[in-house]
Amino acid sequence: MITAINPSGLWKKRLGDWVLNPYVGCEHGCYHCYCPAMPGVKFNNRGHKQAEWGTYLYPKEGIIEALRQQLRSFTPDKAKRTEWGDGWVLVSFLTDCYTPSEAKFKLTRQCLELLLEAGHKVRIQTRSALVERDFDLLAAHRQQVLLGTSIGHFDDKLARVLEPRASSPTRRLRMIEKAAGRDIPVYIAAAPFLPFHDREVLQSVLDAVLPLRPREVFCEVLNPKGDNLAMMQAALRPAYPDYADRLAGYSAEYWAKFTYKVLHYGLHRTKCFIAWPDTQRLWAKHLTPEQNKLLEQFLPPLPAVA
Repeated sequence: MITAINPSGLWKKRLGDWVLNPYVGCEHGCYHCYCPAMPGVKFNNRGHKQAEWGTYLYPKEGIIEALRQQLRSFTPDKAKRTEWGDGWVLVSFLTDCYTPSEAKFKLTRQCLELLLEAGHKVRIQTRSALVERDFDLLAAHRQQVLLGTSIGHFDDKLARVLEPRASSPTRRLRMIEKAAGRDIPVYIAAAPFLPFHDREVLQSVLDAVLPLRPREVFCEVLNPKGDNLAMMQAALRPAYPDYADRLAGYSAEYWAKFTYKVLHYGLHRTKCFIAWPDTQRLWAKHLTPEQNKLLEQFLPPLPAVA
């Protein structure tokens, strides 16, 4: 039998100590997504290549019964592993838990019911307005829930190119506004923040979401992993050739300095802003000691060298 809830390294990004993914794959097909390059997808996607991301989805057979069994011993008092993760269960990371077929399968809904009734704290991360279907459940357990969505800009035309089957950014904003209106705690991930956008774009996102009093506003600059840059360039070339050219020059040094520039700006705009520098610290060799010191505070310290 599969294990429904697994330990997660995402505590390093303050997202939670645990993760639950009801599906393998995702139908949204976001070209910037680096999840298909992650081991949890690569070893379970029946041989699909990264370029096929968005074309397959495998519901995890038996996950509801596996979760029910796991919750008999995995109680909320056992959930906290780290201070940064604080015992939250993230739903989800390697898939979007509200991928379109969730409307039929309802695995996410059933998992949430079990988790929340067992008393666990659940952080939900989605690019889909389908989550509105479950606002009744989230509102009834609002003390245990954090609902988040990704909004890096409000260019719906660009989003349709890069995130072809996800809800548009403006639709996601309306979704999170509705959630806040029902007193469901919310957060925003301004991610990925794209290298052809400037600080004014980030400010426009902050201006739109801060009135909703989000618990947190996370921000991560586009992270090159696997084939995502090449996939984005191919998707952008017909309608956005200038953007495609900008990605061609997205070197490691440019990425590192752009990361610092964007995150430094956000940190001076709101106290709830949380920077997401790359956990591997690949930016470190391209930045000054002062710049590194600023970004280091958003990652757990490196283990001491013996």
